[in-house]
Amino acid sequence: MTIAIKTAFAAAALVGLIGCNTMSERDYVVDSSSADDYVYIVDYEKMALIEKANKKSHVGVDTYWIHPPVKRIKRSEYEKMKKGQ
Repeated sequence: MTIAIKTAFAAAALVGLIGCNTMSERDYVVDSSSADDYVYIVDYEKMALIEKANKKSHVGVDTYWIHPPVKRIKRSEYEKMKKGQ
């Protein structure tokens, strides 16, 4: 490969990294602070379904949760769950 091609690949990779780094982490727009009255909790039901399917699988793949699935619930529901425990 020539130096020009290597430089082009390096520039494209750098632009890609900068683009990924500047992306927004929020996937929804909130109109007011009262509309943002939600919390994110770990979705243990979904995790249990995936692990159950994994145990029944013939492949025998281990699951390591780096970013476990989360679900968005209202803060009032979360407070009720905390009081019930």
